[in-house]
Amino acid sequence: MTGQEIKPSTTPVARGMSFERGVVIALGLLALVGGLVAILVGTGWLGTFRAQRPLADPILVQWLRDNSQAAIAIAIVLGIVLFVLGLWWVVRALRPEPRPDLLLERGNGDLTVTSAALTEAVRADAERVTGVKRARVRMAGSVQRPALRLTLSLQEGTNVRHVWEELDEKVLSRARESLGLDTLPTAIRLQLDRAPRQRVH
Repeated sequence: MTGQEIKPSTTPVARGMSFERGVVIALGLLALVGGLVAILVGTGWLGTFRAQRPLADPILVQWLRDNSQAAIAIAIVLGIVLFVLGLWWVVRALRPEPRPDLLLERGNGDLTVTSAALTEAVRADAERVTGVKRARVRMAGSVQRPALRLTLSLQEGTNVRHVWEELDEKVLSRARESLGLDTLPTAIRLQLDRAPRQRVH
């Protein structure tokens, strides 16, 4: 690690929320555009005739009166669709993050390494690093693109650079070699484990 440039990890520290953020941004933009159009119409920027018209278009109101059964059916279908979409969104947001098992090809057969076995091995190796008091490890990513998340509790006064170097040389390199991977993206979080306070008697 000495003399090499340390690149920022691309492993997400938390579950990716790109889809949820995209939907929220799209809904926000849609609401913003609708609000701006309403302001422009209401203030008369698009003509005084449009500004004086009622909020509910009379033609649309008359069509709903003449086709009440069709309007009710459309409203029910739209409500069901929105309910299903909302339920799907909630289930997707609450679904536990996958912890992929890795399928390795060794000789004539395949070998599956469970995420629990891998994280336990990495945790044991990480806690042997000088200055590391406790370690928590989680799998992330997918079967095709596995990744790790490490949370290390360091003893007070620990040299962080030495921990970083020893972690890459002894822990992560061993994990990459065991899995037969050239790269294993890893997000590392360091926290100081403070010594317990002593009571004064």
